[in-house]
Amino acid sequence: MRKGLFLLIIGTFMLDSARAQQAVDSMRIYYPFGYRYVLPDYRTNRRELERFIGSVQEAFRKDIIERVVVRSGTSPDGMSEANERLSARRADSLEAYVVRRTGLPSELIEKRSEGIAWGMLRDRVAQSDMPYRDEILQILDYTPVWIFDDRGRIIDGRKKQLMDLRGGVPYKYMVREIFPDLRSSIAVSLYLKQTGQPAPEPKRDTLPETPAAPDHEPKPAVRAPQPTVSSETPFRPLLAVKTNLLYWATVMPDFNSYTFVPNLEAEWFFADRWSLAGTGNFAKWGYGGAQWFGISSWSLEPRWWLKGDGRFRWFYLGAYGQAGDYDVQDGSTPGSGYTGNLWGAGLSFGAAIPFSDRFGLEIGIRGGYRHAQVKGYSYEAPDYFLNVETADDHWGVTGIKASVYYRFGRGSNSSK
Repeated sequence: MRKGLFLLIIGTFMLDSARAQQAVDSMRIYYPFGYRYVLPDYRTNRRELERFIGSVQEAFRKDIIERVVVRSGTSPDGMSEANERLSARRADSLEAYVVRRTGLPSELIEKRSEGIAWGMLRDRVAQSDMPYRDEILQILDYTPVWIFDDRGRIIDGRKKQLMDLRGGVPYKYMVREIFPDLRSSIAVSLYLKQTGQPAPEPKRDTLPETPAAPDHEPKPAVRAPQPTVSSETPFRPLLAVKTNLLYWATVMPDFNSYTFVPNLEAEWFFADRWSLAGTGNFAKWGYGGAQWFGISSWSLEPRWWLKGDGRFRWFYLGAYGQAGDYDVQDGSTPGSGYTGNLWGAGLSFGAAIPFSDRFGLEIGIRGGYRHAQVKGYSYEAPDYFLNVETADDHWGVTGIKASVYYRFGRGSNSSK
């Protein structure tokens, strides 16, 4: 009898203690991609912040707060290390915001930086009717975050398999429809249970203190794939260097042959469909007698690629701006010629034809407006004299190219 009474008392005490740990209020706030600071005017943040801050202030005045737990996470897009840092910084930012608005001692705030919100992603996918949902869940449940070969090198992982699945269609859907909800922080206020009073029931939107992510070792029956998966990684270019063979071969846009023009172009691929190309041309040649040719020009050209698979093949559209100067002596009169500055702008169209992942040929054409200052001069030793000053305005073809390129990037896949 006494033993049963003792067990009943202990059980009641443990039940009350468990109830005292229930979260009685919670909020979720959101962030734009890559952003760490609390933005009250973003999405539903202001309403959530005002309600939750008021609740904490009232509880703090009554001295019944045990702790406030701040959890933060990120979406899978972006570099994993950067996401870990961003998650921690979001937790720091929300802690500072709560302390500043409520006066709550930071010792009462517990921070949990959870990195990529894999558990929340799984919940959202399971609740959705997105394409290939079951295949996504299979990867989330049974694929580790990282898969290593025998030498400890990363050869595969959860994010890569999500991106590669079905040509990237479900991943792009998640980026658009689900990932914005994963860029969030959760603050949960936990109250001490007052003597003789049951702890309040948690609100319906209160989230569990631990993520529901199956971010654990896969089931024993499912083993990491062998290193052969690394050969399926699509090549993703980051930077390209190239040179225009036509300019080396003395072919100018107006198809008048002067001399070969050394040139170099670099292109930065910074988004799935976007790149930025910069080109420099420079020549300074004398041919004895009275023949002379010199030109320098520089241009920038943002491009939009029609095939938005992040591999930058085939057709693109661009818009360019160009500036430079020139000096030409044709030899008809010793020491006489034309010089001046030039600038132009217009549109471009071209295509990148791959020979392999890294090598290929790019062909293209530019058209638009070009303005050239023209200063005609003559030479009578020991001085040059300005004879005429005018301008040349040209509408039409302003550039042609047949460039070989080499690309730097990641991955390997010879398929086109």
